[in-house]
Amino acid sequence: MAAQVRYLRQMVSHLREKYGDKKAEAIATKAQKRYDELIEENKNEPKEYYMHTRERIYPSIALFDALLAVGVERKEAEDFVTGYYRWRAGKMVPMIKTAFKIPGLYKLVPKIFFKMTNMSFGPKAGFASENAYLGKDEMRFDMVKCPYYDNCLKYGCPEITKGFCDADDICYGNMHPKVSWDRTKTIGRGDGVCDFKVHLK
Repeated sequence: MAAQVRYLRQMVSHLREKYGDKKAEAIATKAQKRYDELIEENKNEPKEYYMHTRERIYPSIALFDALLAVGVERKEAEDFVTGYYRWRAGKMVPMIKTAFKIPGLYKLVPKIFFKMTNMSFGPKAGFASENAYLGKDEMRFDMVKCPYYDNCLKYGCPEITKGFCDADDICYGNMHPKVSWDRTKTIGRGDGVCDFKVHLK
């Protein structure tokens, strides 16, 4: 049995609030079982995938499948999973805003984002990007392959991918008054490309 990740631990209170104790327990049990199956099926994937697949993607798929397994309608399951992930993203916002109280830190955002993308969102982690550009006040690139969408599609739930896209907007959309988060398209919302853009105002 795979270890219970934070995603699965935190979701229980949300399930109880929505479905009551008994049904929440059944969903949580099925979600953990499904998560274990996904880990086993993908046990040979590179370790660079783990922060994406094991911490975010597989728990979301497992929760979605568990909701369907207890009779929740598909749209309701989609709304629950994406809503829960948006809640998780919202928990990060205060920390991000606190970090940006450091004088002048906002000026490094394009460089930080560009470096972070190359380190954690590159080919080794299952992503592919094109048209990368880094200037003093701007960073941009087009993400053309996304393992969040690829895995959700593979396991029959592409509609929950937009929850991950929403999380980016929640976390980065209001980082600092002098930083503009300008992404307008995402693969998860059906656009075929994620046009990441960050620039200093």
